[in-house]
Amino acid sequence: EAMEAIDGYAVAIDMTARNVQDEAKAKGLPWSIAKGFDTFLPISGYIPKAKIPDPHNVTLWLSKNHEVKQNDPTSLMLFRIPRQLADISQCMTLEKGDIVLTGTPKGVGEVAVGDLLTAGLAVDGKDVDESKIHVEVEEKGGLFSYQET
Repeated sequence: EAMEAIDGYAVAIDMTARNVQDEAKAKGLPWSIAKGFDTFLPISGYIPKAKIPDPHNVTLWLSKNHEVKQNDPTSLMLFRIPRQLADISQCMTLEKGDIVLTGTPKGVGEVAVGDLLTAGLAVDGKDVDESKIHVEVEEKGGLFSYQET
């Protein structure tokens, strides 16, 4: 039933401000703010469900400055998508249009201003065009100024 509720897919780059996260963790505080800054979730275009016949048999990849940093199959996920959706549904209502991030392959690392990130997914060894993301990391101004407390 869970898989039938899925309308389509997308690829996202889930960014985290590690300095903010580390400080919050050290103080026993929630660290969700470390993921909530402007531009911290670049997301691909909509990928029709028909383009991904088995989401547990897809390769996710990410390159930084044209060097592959992540490249692993979704078959390595600790929990399959129906289990993840069931667990999430225990504490919140999932509705049409909601986006659920299911995890990331090994290879998470730092980025710096000027880095070029490219990500996507492949089915049967072929890249799915709608999945591609190209992001140039840049400094963004804003109201928030991080200072250790």
